Amino acid sequence: MNRLELRLNWGAYTVWWRTLLMVLIWSAAAAAESEHRLTILHTNDLLGRLLPEPYFDEADWGGFARLAYLIAEQRSTRADSVLIVDGGDALGDSPLAGMDAGRMVVQLMNAMGYDALAVGNHEFDYGLDSLRVRTSEANFNVLSANVRVAPDSTALFTPFVLVERAGLQIALIGLLSPQALKVINPVKNPDLNIDDPHLILKTLLAGPAGQADLQVLLVHMSAQEARDLVRAFPQVDLCIAGGFGRETRRGAGEHVVRFAGGGYLVTTPGWGAFLGQVDMTLRREGDEVILVDVQPRLVPVSPEVPQDQTVASLIDEQQETAQRTQQQQLGNAKEPIEDATQWVADLIRTRLNTEVSVINQGTLRSLTLDGDIQLGTLANLVRYDDVLVRVEVLGSQLKAMADSSAKRPLGSQRLVFSGYDVQTSLIGGRPLVPEEEYQVATTSYLASGGDDYWTKREAPNMESADWITLKQMLEEHIRKYPNLGRWDGVRQGGRRVWKNSTKLNGSLSHTTLDASASRYSGVSFLGGHDALAWNGQFESRTSYESQRGTLVALLRTGFGQLRTPTGLREAVDRLEGDVLYTWSQRRLAPFLGLDINTVWTAASGEKHPLALRFKGGLHKKFSSNAGVRVGLAVERDQVQATNVMGLEIAPEYKEELRPGNVVSSQAKFFWGVRQRSTLSLQNFNSLRIRLLGNLAATLDANFFLHRDSQVQALAVKSELQVGLGY
Repeated sequence: MNRLELRLNWGAYTVWWRTLLMVLIWSAAAAAESEHRLTILHTNDLLGRLLPEPYFDEADWGGFARLAYLIAEQRSTRADSVLIVDGGDALGDSPLAGMDAGRMVVQLMNAMGYDALAVGNHEFDYGLDSLRVRTSEANFNVLSANVRVAPDSTALFTPFVLVERAGLQIALIGLLSPQALKVINPVKNPDLNIDDPHLILKTLLAGPAGQADLQVLLVHMSAQEARDLVRAFPQVDLCIAGGFGRETRRGAGEHVVRFAGGGYLVTTPGWGAFLGQVDMTLRREGDEVILVDVQPRLVPVSPEVPQDQTVASLIDEQQETAQRTQQQQLGNAKEPIEDATQWVADLIRTRLNTEVSVINQGTLRSLTLDGDIQLGTLANLVRYDDVLVRVEVLGSQLKAMADSSAKRPLGSQRLVFSGYDVQTSLIGGRPLVPEEEYQVATTSYLASGGDDYWTKREAPNMESADWITLKQMLEEHIRKYPNLGRWDGVRQGGRRVWKNSTKLNGSLSHTTLDASASRYSGVSFLGGHDALAWNGQFESRTSYESQRGTLVALLRTGFGQLRTPTGLREAVDRLEGDVLYTWSQRRLAPFLGLDINTVWTAASGEKHPLALRFKGGLHKKFSSNAGVRVGLAVERDQVQATNVMGLEIAPEYKEELRPGNVVSSQAKFFWGVRQRSTLSLQNFNSLRIRLLGNLAATLDANFFLHRDSQVQALAVKSELQVGLGY
C-alpha cells in the first residue's frame, strides 16, 4: 500500500467516525426531546384563608403570601413546564375574604398565575350572581362540566380546557359532586342542577379531551367518590381533588392514592397549610405518550417560608379596610354570653315571633361574646349570613329533624333548637303533637332542604321576614340593647298563638244500630239508620295556646243519606262541639269544658235533640301519645228539661306510625246518677295513611253505647267508614 492509498483510507475512516458520532449526538438529542418533565402545583379547600392560621399545635401556617412565594420560586426557573391548579373551595367563609365576596381571593390567584380552578360548593357561598362576577374577573379557567342551571340546562362554567406545558397537550376537566346540592344554599343559587360526574366524564373523554396527551381531573367531592371515579376511568392519569374534609389529627389524612391501573389521586390537607407538588416524567413514543414516573409530595407552607411582599401588601390593605369597617362599635356585653349559638337561636325565635326556631351549628363560629361588640365581632360570629324565614312544620318533622341531628357525624350539621326541648319533647312547655303544625323560624338554607333535613318534596313553603339576614338581625338587636345582657329582648317560654286545622272526609259508611237505639230519640249520637251509604265528615279544630294554658274548640260532624222507596233517610247524622280549657305546665292539669251534642235533622213534628254537658276536673298526660281526663259533669237535656250529674272519664291516644300516618283513639265515658241513672260511651278510632301531600286514605271505626233508667235497655251503634280525607 502506497502513501496515497493510506492517506485515502485514513480519510474514509475519519469521515465514517465523524458521521457515526454525529448520528449518536443527534439520537441522544432526539431521545432527550421525546422526554417531558412536568410539574403540577395544586391547592384545595383554601376557603379564603388569606392569612396564616394555626395548624394543630403550631401557629402561623399557610397564608396566600407564602403560597405566592413558593409558586413564584417554581415558575421562575421553568415557567413553561409548571401548571398551577386548585381543587375547589378557594372562596369560602373567612371574614377577611368574605368582606368583598371573594374578589380579593380571585385577584391574588390571578397574581400567582393559577391556570384553573375546579368549582367547589363554597364557591356558591355568596350566591350565583356573585359567582358569575368572580368568574368574569378570573384570568384562570373556572371549570365544572356537570353544573347546570334549570330550566334550560344552561352550563354555568367551562367543562374542560386544553393547555400546553412541557411540550404536552393537557386536558384539565372540572367536576363537582352531586352531594354538594345538600350544602349549597338554594335561595342564593336557584335552579341549580349537578349531573352524574361518571356520565359527563365518559362523554368528555370520547371527545377532544380524551385525545390530549395527558388527562388531569380537578374534582371536588368526597374521598370515596373520587376513588370510585378514578377506578372507573383508568385512562385518567391524575386526579387532583378537594372536599375530603379536614384532618382530625395531624398527618392522619390520606393525600396520595396510587391505583392498580396506574392513575394517581392527590389532595392536600387544605387551608393553604401545604402546597401540593406532582413532578411527572413522560415519554413520547410515536403518537403515544407514556407516563414514566410520578413523584407527588406536600410542600409545607410553614413559618420558615418567606412571604411574597406584593401579595402581602395587598392582603395588608384588605386588612386595614376591614379593620376600619369592623372596629365600628355596636355595644357591650355586660355579662359573658358563652352559649352564643343558643342565644342566636333564641333571638331568631323572638324576632320572627314563632313557637320554635332552629339553626345548624355550622351557620355560626364558636365564640363567646364578652366586653366590646363591634361589627367585626359579628363578622367573626356569623359564618354564613343567610336570610331568615318562617315555615309551617309538622311536629313529626321537628322530631325527625332532632333525631337526624343527633346522628350526624359532622358537628356543623347538628341543629340547635329554641322553644323545642328535644329531651322532654315539649314545645313552649306543652307536649309536641306529631300531626300538629308549628310555626318555625330558620334560615332559608335549612328551609330549602340544606344539610338534607328535608327532601325537596318535603321542604316547607317559606315566608320571608322582610328579608332580614342573620347579621342584620344581630346588629339591630345589639344597637337596641347597647349594654347587652343574655336575656335582654329575648322572649322566654312559649308564645301566645292561634292555630286552626280542618279535615274533610268522604267515605263509604256502614252504620249498624240495634233495636233499642230507636227508643232513645233524645240521644243525638244514636241518630241514623242501618245502612251502607256514602258519608261526608267535617272536623275543625281551633286552639289558643299561651304559657298559662290552652283553649281548644272542636267541631265534628258527619252526615250521610240513603235513598229508599219512600224517600231519603239519614244513615249517619251527628253534630258535636267541644270547648275545653286546660291549665298548662302541671303534672295534673285542671280543666273546664263544655260539650254540645245534636243532629242536623229531626223526625217530622219533633224537636232536634240537644244535650249540653258542663265538666271540670284534672288532665293527666302519661306520655306524648296518651293521656286521660277525669272530672265531674252535669248533662242538660234541653228537650226533656232534665239534668244528670255524674262522672266523665275521657282517655285519648294518638301516635304517628311514620311521617303523615296517624292512628288515634278518643273516648268519653259518662256515668250519671242524679234524676235518672245514665251510662254512655262515645268512642272514635281513626287511621290516616298519607297518600300524596295532604291527601290521605282513612279508616274510621266508631262505637256508641247508651243506657238510662227511663228506658232500661242498652242501645248499641257502630260506624265503619273507609274513604279519602284531606
